[in-house]
Amino acid sequence: MASLDEYLSKIKDLTIVPPVLISILSLEDDNELGFGELEKKVQSDQVLVARLLKLANSPFFSRGNAIANMKQVITRLGFKTVRSMVAMSMTDSLFSQGNYKKFRDEVWDHSIAKGILAQFLCEEKKFKKEADLSLTCGLMQDLGKIILNTIDRPKYIEILTEYQTSDLSILELEKKAYGVDSSELGIGAAQLWKLPSPIVQVIEEKSKPIAEQSLLTQVISFGGLVARLTQHGKKEANTENEFLEYCKVLSIDVDSNPKFVDNYGNKLNNHELYQFCSSL
Repeated sequence: MASLDEYLSKIKDLTIVPPVLISILSLEDDNELGFGELEKKVQSDQVLVARLLKLANSPFFSRGNAIANMKQVITRLGFKTVRSMVAMSMTDSLFSQGNYKKFRDEVWDHSIAKGILAQFLCEEKKFKKEADLSLTCGLMQDLGKIILNTIDRPKYIEILTEYQTSDLSILELEKKAYGVDSSELGIGAAQLWKLPSPIVQVIEEKSKPIAEQSLLTQVISFGGLVARLTQHGKKEANTENEFLEYCKVLSIDVDSNPKFVDNYGNKLNNHELYQFCSSL
């Protein structure tokens, strides 16, 4: 089996993550320069432009006036929303390798649900900084799984199959099959490709105890647990206990709101961004 350094050397020159996606994720917040750069980068992808125009003119975002260009799309949806949607659209192709349905259901759908559910909590708790980052960071937190699937697709589908039918964790199964797991490979790749520091941070902190996680990682981890509890990814033996731990840390009173998870799940399924992703 290859070592972590050997895997990183192998993927160094691969375009697993498109350079344009890295540059979009690295754009400064919605200042005039960043706005212009985002518009220019999106314009280069006609399929992406069509998807964003469709969403911007949908009943969820439409204000009665049809829009027809990217400048208006960014103005209507907002810089951060458009940047997140670009990440969703462009990473869709990364998740579509190998056994598309199995990988999409367990990794892509879970990652999208995790980011959006984390955003719901941030909006309720008024975690403004974390709300701006939760969607893209939640999506990219599973970068290591994308890489392992790219390196050996048949083997990774075997891992997912065993994971869905056993009590072993995905990290244990990855380690056994590859000699490395998706967490350590994701950290190494994020650093190698110089991804924005918040993305590197949430990948690094994913496997750490709750007390050692930043608020951003905590809300994303919470979103991931709610995703599993609402059938977006496998519900593991400790999912419910971990969910209650995060509720305690994040001051969420589920005792007085027993339908909390169901309400979040319904809100997710009806959310325009989630429906946008489902249409990709």
